[in-house]
Amino acid sequence: MTTSSQRVASRRADSATATGRFRLSPAGIAVALFVVATVIALLGSWNVSLWTDEAATISAARRSTGELWQLVHNIDAVHAVYYFVIHFWGGAFGWSAFALRLPSALAAGATVVGVWSLARRLGRPDAALTAAVVAIVLPRITWMGIEARSFGLSAAIAVWATVALVVALRGERKTRAWAGYGILVAAGCALNIYVALLVVAHAVTVAALLAARAASVRRAAAWLVSAVLGVAIASPVVVASLGQRGQLGDNAVSAPALIRRAIVNQWFLGETPTRVGASSDGQSLWSLAALALAVVGWALIVVAVVALVRRRDRLAVVVALTWLLLPTAIVAVYSLAVSPLYNPRYFTFCAPAAALLIGIGITSLGRRWLRLGAVALVALLALPIYLSQRQETGKSGTDWSATAAWIDSHAQPGDGVYFAPLDTTTAATVERTTRNIAVAYPDDFVGLRDLTLVVAPTTDASLRGVSARLDASSKRLSDVKRVWVVRPSDYARESAAFDDAALESAGFHPKARFEGPMDDVLEYAR
Repeated sequence: MTTSSQRVASRRADSATATGRFRLSPAGIAVALFVVATVIALLGSWNVSLWTDEAATISAARRSTGELWQLVHNIDAVHAVYYFVIHFWGGAFGWSAFALRLPSALAAGATVVGVWSLARRLGRPDAALTAAVVAIVLPRITWMGIEARSFGLSAAIAVWATVALVVALRGERKTRAWAGYGILVAAGCALNIYVALLVVAHAVTVAALLAARAASVRRAAAWLVSAVLGVAIASPVVVASLGQRGQLGDNAVSAPALIRRAIVNQWFLGETPTRVGASSDGQSLWSLAALALAVVGWALIVVAVVALVRRRDRLAVVVALTWLLLPTAIVAVYSLAVSPLYNPRYFTFCAPAAALLIGIGITSLGRRWLRLGAVALVALLALPIYLSQRQETGKSGTDWSATAAWIDSHAQPGDGVYFAPLDTTTAATVERTTRNIAVAYPDDFVGLRDLTLVVAPTTDASLRGVSARLDASSKRLSDVKRVWVVRPSDYARESAAFDDAALESAGFHPKARFEGPMDDVLEYAR
């Protein structure tokens, strides 16, 4: 399916990519893109506070293999493969924010190279470098590069699986391409169950090409065998994940909110530096930039589709559009009609499709100055969002690094620490507390006595364990002379009064106080 003119165009594009004294081969371009993309994704990763999702990664991955095996049989099987990957990675490279996020930054680099390679394989070498540049600055990809979860790895696998699909459909190295495709599908579905929706998009792609007689029955059958084998290999993880209710999905959202998130947040914002449940005032530079970037991005996607249709690049149109739109559409309809499953970050694996189409759209602009201006505009609009992602509270307003550092600089070995509940409750025991701060930054809590933990997470194969109410911990309170209370900044007044009464009855009185945007720390001493 590759024409001689396309091969000539590819060679010319490669030659024109680096002119003058230095000429880069395709391999050299790929290496350069990987390095640049990885560095840009990694910058500032050490500055951003770890947050709730990453604390789950740490809680799981720092266990022994036996304890981790018990955990994923009880909860979070959907993340089992990623947890085991980080278990061994952390054992080798440590558990700092930089080390934990490095695999995701490397995955961002691999994703960018995949976008470049896919554009070339689709017969658009002229758009390959532009699409790669867009991928480097696309907010969803820069966000995934500093997120210690499976999103980055799943995006890299998704784009390279699509490259393998295109190579196989074009009849190049068919056996190896189909084998590679099946392996990548297996890895992707095991790593992130939502990648199975990519297989659905590929099914529509193959069916559309077959109907248009742009693909043979033999190649369609080869795809089916590879896809089925890949999903079958990943099926133990998929089945276990589906059997654990509550492991997929998010809070219900209205149709307008879902549409807004799918149009803006999903590709052109990443996650916000405001705490969960809070909304931007609409005047923040990053918020305005995201809206503008969404307008520009979708306009360029339309330009790309029109240009591809005019050129009759059927494969490129079908591959990119089904990948970009179909997974989101399926989950959005299910979320609104049946049960909430939608969250913008779940579709990170589709971000390469957005970068690819935007890159093709820019390349389709007639004049060179228009193309250069469009690239500059996309990068300029992405910059405020990039900077917002890399401020200390860039992860949904989380301030854990500052909170933990303040405790470390003020507390003494033997002091008590009380992790307050995140929810207002009168129950005798609680699961959700601020203890995740110590999970994320354990070194800052060394030597402190946890006053309310009664069941460790490793004991009940959970992520959080079980805590008692503070008033039921009088024996532990009597053994310390100073207590550090870590509680949410929006802690309910009745809960605060309850805690204060329990501490005062044990002879403690308030002293110093640290106030963060998300968490407060109060010192109580006898």
